[in-house]
Amino acid sequence: MKIKAFEKEILENCIDDKDFVKFLKENSNLKLELETVDIRKEEKVEENSYVVEGIVGEYLEEISYIQPLSKEELETVLETLDEEESAHKLIESNLREVANIAFDYLIAGIDYLDLIQEGNIGVIKSLEEYRPSNGDIIEYIKLWARREMLLFVDEKVETEKYMYKGYFSKRKEELIEHEIVAELEEEDTDEIPLDEKSEIIEEKINEVEKLDYNSVLKKISHLEEEILKRYYGLIGDKRESLFEIENALDLKRGEGEQLFEEALTKISLGGGRSLKI
Repeated sequence: MKIKAFEKEILENCIDDKDFVKFLKENSNLKLELETVDIRKEEKVEENSYVVEGIVGEYLEEISYIQPLSKEELETVLETLDEEESAHKLIESNLREVANIAFDYLIAGIDYLDLIQEGNIGVIKSLEEYRPSNGDIIEYIKLWARREMLLFVDEKVETEKYMYKGYFSKRKEELIEHEIVAELEEEDTDEIPLDEKSEIIEEKINEVEKLDYNSVLKKISHLEEEILKRYYGLIGDKRESLFEIENALDLKRGEGEQLFEEALTKISLGGGRSLKI
């Protein structure tokens, strides 16, 4: 199943945990297809100057040393999954995977560490619901982590939409009220007719209504994302040095370091709104 199709299914039919459990039961061994992207393609990303939090780099550095469980270790853990120590091992061994998935939902107005926290909540839920009939537990964990991040981002965007629609609706009411008072007092109103003003505001409301999380700019480009993932070992078998990354991605000497520092700063930005109307 493609990721976009999975996200559509979640938002339309699996908001409730019970519905998601049922969906996974009906689609055992579900694995999402990773979408191929051109990391060289120019992209429009968010530009802002919010507070930079240094702990993001520290966190990624810390989890980069955590190794995934071997096949034998995973089998042992699955036999004692109801024990706290086994659950902890699975949660810890998937921290890098959660950090990796979080980049898919890192849009303007969303904090990277908040996404990771939501993803880890998904991991915990997955361990509570997992049954052998669900298939590969690692894939099962990733599906739950992705779902929690998606719901978190969608709720943030929908909340902002509600606020914007409320603002524009209030402006429309104020315009009508002002027009009525002006007519009663026989004052000259603005040169723009009321119906035209109302139409402009109504267009804004409709514009906001059409927006969703896919409409929001990403915080970093695919190239910057690739560099961070390689450097912190979120993909591949090992961490890569900036020198290795420059060679692998055919970057100029020093370009990898510059892009890395810029990307790390961007994902460390906190605060702000997702929607720019």
